Amino acid sequence: GRVEIFDLYEGEGIPEGTRSVAFRLHFVSPERTLKDEDVDEATARVVRTLEEELGVERRGG
Repeated sequence: GRVEIFDLYEGEGIPEGTRSVAFRLHFVSPERTLKDEDVDEATARVVRTLEEELGVERRGG
């Protein structure tokens, strides 16, 4: 898998001293085709880690 940052934004609508970072996660498994549930669980773990370790806040769904 890999992480791809595709947008960085600072300015109107974003609190001063912060920025919006949009990224895409690519999930792969050498063992099998991943199901939606697999990807959903992995995504939730990534988001939870970013929130807990870096204080990241999600802007949108």
